[in-house]
Amino acid sequence: MKSGRIFLNCIMLITERDIGEKYSNLYAISKLTVSTSNVLNRFKKLNDGKPWKEQIKPFNFFLVGFQAIEENEKAVKPLAPFTKDYQKIVYEPFIDYEKGEVKEGSQYFKPLSRTILQYIEHLENKFDGDIGVLKRKYIQADGLVYIGKEANNIEDQPLDVTGAQGFINEEETINFILTLIPEKARKIGIKHRSELKYLKEKARERKLNFNTTNMQKILKYYSSQGLNTEAK
Repeated sequence: MKSGRIFLNCIMLITERDIGEKYSNLYAISKLTVSTSNVLNRFKKLNDGKPWKEQIKPFNFFLVGFQAIEENEKAVKPLAPFTKDYQKIVYEPFIDYEKGEVKEGSQYFKPLSRTILQYIEHLENKFDGDIGVLKRKYIQADGLVYIGKEANNIEDQPLDVTGAQGFINEEETINFILTLIPEKARKIGIKHRSELKYLKEKARERKLNFNTTNMQKILKYYSSQGLNTEAK
């Protein structure tokens, strides 16, 4: 019999109580970068009155806590200036991403133990089966939507983890504008022919600005009719 070391594979069962005891005093916090104007604007109150070198600037790091509660049917999303001691922000004032208001309290932060347990209990929707090596689900595409530079808007919603992100279906919107007649345009809220003519010109050139008042009216009407304006 050859000499050698014998290694035993031991399986250690970790209970919910074990996770609670180890992580209950820690909170789920992530580091992100100020990569959009929306995020930077949330820090206006903290930046007011501070010298430039102490302000939160574009591409600085900041910390975000996973939301734990809702107020007025809105999830409170804590934002805080970056610090190496992540857990410190739980006990200091922070900015609510949704409203830009200053709030304080550990109840707004999600305990790390709860995050771990939810990960364990999370159902695997991409595979078939429960035990062993699972097989990927068979997916059949029932449609195809092309998106262009509007995909850059993904970063405008980095903290909205409760809802699906939507993208304007530019091709269908252009076709809708090009076939829009003055009578229907007036019902939508575009009263002057010159405005409709301008929109049609921009649609032909594929240079539509979806943030203008008239474009917002069109998108709102388009959506209210149950038409497909978005790809999710």
